[in-house]
Amino acid sequence: MKPDQIDARILQALMEDGRASLREVAQRTSLTTPTVSARFARMQKAGLIRKFVPVLSPESVNRGVCALITLKLEATSPEKVAHDLAKLAEAEHVYTTTGESITLKVGLENVRDLVPFLRQHVLQRGGVTVSSSQIITNVVKEEPPSLVPTALTMDLACDYCQGEVTSSRPYTISVGSSHYYFCCKTCKRDYLEKHGSKLAKLRRAKP
Repeated sequence: MKPDQIDARILQALMEDGRASLREVAQRTSLTTPTVSARFARMQKAGLIRKFVPVLSPESVNRGVCALITLKLEATSPEKVAHDLAKLAEAEHVYTTTGESITLKVGLENVRDLVPFLRQHVLQRGGVTVSSSQIITNVVKEEPPSLVPTALTMDLACDYCQGEVTSSRPYTISVGSSHYYFCCKTCKRDYLEKHGSKLAKLRRAKP
């Protein structure tokens, strides 16, 4: 499922100001607030929008030492190792790259912690070696992109059969701020037959 131009306009407004209310986003994008609310909920449910966090100024944060580490893997699954490394509190970014390699950015208290970190969390893994490590001396730019990428996809699952929703205009049921999405008219009908009374109670309970 691909976001359309309306989704892109909403995303662009939010990327410019993540604190903007849905009403403010609606004004900036010439859309109605209900439209923005529904599209925002859909993008969240589909995993396109994960969360909103403050972007701290690099000059204001004393992070000790940051390092970029490239790992070479032999006879070991890069995906599994990458997911294990991503669980570490010190790991800020983890990437799998070409050539069966992993690059990660870690934040440590001081440079003396780098070797113990590698010994404890990296080198004890079978088939994993460090091919390079660099200490970051200056952060020139470190922030989310300001433009919406042209190629975006959303993984939206049907609330009844859990199948993939592929249409840009899925069948929808809205109850207050809650939205339910369906891959086809049959799933929507069957969902209403099963949960219709509960949804009706929720609608009546809304102020």
